[in-house]
Amino acid sequence: MRTRFILNQHLFLALVRHDPAPIVTALREQPEIPEANQWANFIKNHDELTLDKLTEAEREEVFAALAPDPDMRSFGRGIRRRVPPMLDGDRRRIELLYSLLLTLPGTPVLLYGEEIGLGDDQRVEGRAAVRVAMQWTAGPAAGFTTGDPAVPLVTEGPFAPEKVNVADQRRDPESLLNWMERAIRARKELPELGWGTWKVLDTDQPSVLAHRCDWLGQGVLVLHNLGPEAVRVAVQLDDAKPGRLLAEVLANRRDDPVEAGRPLALDGYGYRWLRLPPAESG
Repeated sequence: MRTRFILNQHLFLALVRHDPAPIVTALREQPEIPEANQWANFIKNHDELTLDKLTEAEREEVFAALAPDPDMRSFGRGIRRRVPPMLDGDRRRIELLYSLLLTLPGTPVLLYGEEIGLGDDQRVEGRAAVRVAMQWTAGPAAGFTTGDPAVPLVTEGPFAPEKVNVADQRRDPESLLNWMERAIRARKELPELGWGTWKVLDTDQPSVLAHRCDWLGQGVLVLHNLGPEAVRVAVQLDDAKPGRLLAEVLANRRDDPVEAGRPLALDGYGYRWLRLPPAESG
């Protein structure tokens, strides 16, 4: 297993620019690995979000958008924040990032707390700001302990335990936790994403990343709109006859049936996972 730090950093650059080009570049320039190995993809880990593989100008772009206060940065190259605070709790962009994580070629890895949108504690210095206690319930110590937590605890603001915790989200079908469970389940139904060969597809919308993965005669098409505006995107599928239905596996909204050869609707920061018809169906 090899960790994809370069792709991780370019994901955030692409998000800030509303342009998938940095993701495509990172995918195409990655070195070859043995067939029995796999890339580990991640959005956040327990340290700062390092941006050391970006140029200085690119790093400043990401800093300006996601860590405007210098106190949010570390070592001059990283951001000591978790994803939900970086994105101001924007559910659309949070889902977009984790949809990318689960569908890009490789093996997805989640840091604890990402499944509920856990925040951070900027009062704590350094990397420990993101190493906060898991919030199982509302109330004192967030159900993490009956004593004094040995790690930082978010105590106030939009990410406090009263507003972000596992117990409440388990009961809410529209919560991030339940969305993550559905997305992980959908990902398990699509072995092409982990085992298949991948290819980035051309589109007529500069904000849209379209790629497909194929394995054992089955194919999956995935689209992500990194821009805030809704679009209709045309994707060329040479092996699917116009009019053939594509089965929707996961999307941020319910749409009309998708037919090959017709433009597909994508919301701003929207995503769609689609099962392609078998190759022999033409």
